[in-house]
Amino acid sequence: MKSGATVTIDTVSHEGILEDQGRDPVEYFGAKGVARRDVLADAIAIAEGYARTPRDFDTDGPHIVTGPVFVEGAQPGDVLKIETLGAVPRVPYGVVSSRHGKGALARTATDEAPAGISLDEVMPPITTDRRPTGDPRDYGNVSTFTAIEEGLGVMPFGEAKVRFPLRPFMGMMGVAFSPDTDPKAASANSIPPTRGGGNIDIRLLGAGSAFYLPVFAEGALF
Repeated sequence: MKSGATVTIDTVSHEGILEDQGRDPVEYFGAKGVARRDVLADAIAIAEGYARTPRDFDTDGPHIVTGPVFVEGAQPGDVLKIETLGAVPRVPYGVVSSRHGKGALARTATDEAPAGISLDEVMPPITTDRRPTGDPRDYGNVSTFTAIEEGLGVMPFGEAKVRFPLRPFMGMMGVAFSPDTDPKAASANSIPPTRGGGNIDIRLLGAGSAFYLPVFAEGALF
């Protein structure tokens, strides 16, 4: 793309595709009442071709990264400005997941609670952690399905339903590193945030926001 141009990117969530959810989005979401026609064809295709790249569920990043976008004229040392003009859900549902050993409320690598909470407040609960089994479907991870109705998120609360406004944002936005600036550029993990953005989960980066990133490789490769 040229600098200043507008592009539309169709993103795909990894939920419903991962090992702990069976790697079959049609079956996973079908069990939640979602018709096959409402499951993204992209997600189905990714799940069907899942074995083409070796993966370790316990260490590799779960994210489905779309791109890269080559920005004409962008060179290392430049700054890339990304303006999000809109963020529209592609499907009438979402998933909120809490996986053992990951996330802000997970038990730390030293088996302690994160600062500010007790072990009883760790999520998912420690007593459900069955990672030693080696089968992600048995790990006890918690994934909560959330329907979207009339533009609002809908979740069960006892016998009632809670409705809340949606504020979509891109959990991941970043640029590629160059082998000249990072020798591990070709094998980057999508989990940790980096100097070039990545898995940042900044909820303010929705529609109307501007995000600035340093450029490390020719074309920025956003």
